[in-house]
Amino acid sequence: MRSTLLLSAVLLGGLLAGPFAAAQSPACDRACLKGFVDGYFDALTRRDPSKLPLAAAVKYTENGRVLDLGQGFWHTAGAPIRYRDYVLDPETGGAAAFSAFHEYEGIAQTFVRLKIVDRRIAEIETFVVRVGDQRWFAPDNLEHLSDLFAQPVPAAERHTRDEFRAAGEAYFDAIQTEGTPEFVQPPFAPGMKRFENGLQTTNVTSNPIIERHTWSPDLQLERASYKGTMVMDRRYPLIDVEHGIALAVATFRRAEPDSSTLLLAEMFKLTGGKLREIRAVILNAPNGAATGWSSAAR
Repeated sequence: MRSTLLLSAVLLGGLLAGPFAAAQSPACDRACLKGFVDGYFDALTRRDPSKLPLAAAVKYTENGRVLDLGQGFWHTAGAPIRYRDYVLDPETGGAAAFSAFHEYEGIAQTFVRLKIVDRRIAEIETFVVRVGDQRWFAPDNLEHLSDLFAQPVPAAERHTRDEFRAAGEAYFDAIQTEGTPEFVQPPFAPGMKRFENGLQTTNVTSNPIIERHTWSPDLQLERASYKGTMVMDRRYPLIDVEHGIALAVATFRRAEPDSSTLLLAEMFKLTGGKLREIRAVILNAPNGAATGWSSAAR
């Protein structure tokens, strides 16, 4: 009788765990973190956050604004498209993904970052980008991107966390100093591609929107294409050493009083000391806007 009761309790516990069963191990490994991201997106598609395993004081931001979980995009999100780039960081308990969802008659690109503490979601940071939120916007292209970011890096070839941050800083510093004596080229690999909201903006070989998109990233910086941009509020909240990815969050600001601020999340693929590809989720925000999170820890 006692053994039967114990078996029933175990089975019931498994059923109640649902899609977050992987999170019940003492440490949240890659599979566990991915499960939290997928579970979050499933709940978002259902527009129902009530079953999410949340910390008591969970913080939720959307496009830099602090909201109650269930507000904002939770009222309008539709089915996801078949695109999801993950950044999984078991060392810090962080997980993030770039994805996109149907919304009304269009597609919205999304960035979501989760912080997992004691197998509960303690932080949720999101950007939601729609038509008109940024000049470069082509979410229809996302399903056709390569699987470069999903490819693991051999253990002997992996970079340190400090090396990932240094590569990100070199890139942001180059944008901020282009056209000045302080400018130094970041470590771009030959043929490196950058995608902004699904649109390729370097090394475009056919049907470019503007000439600058046909140039290499090196040439764009040498010609000071972004001169006057200040890269502020820099953070590197997640580093996926196993897959060679750093996640950076920052703001792009300009000195002109009537200019907008850009909120951006970028994934950097770094192997062999070179930046192989950059994917970004970017949106315009009012001048002086912030991400809603402290940049003290970089």
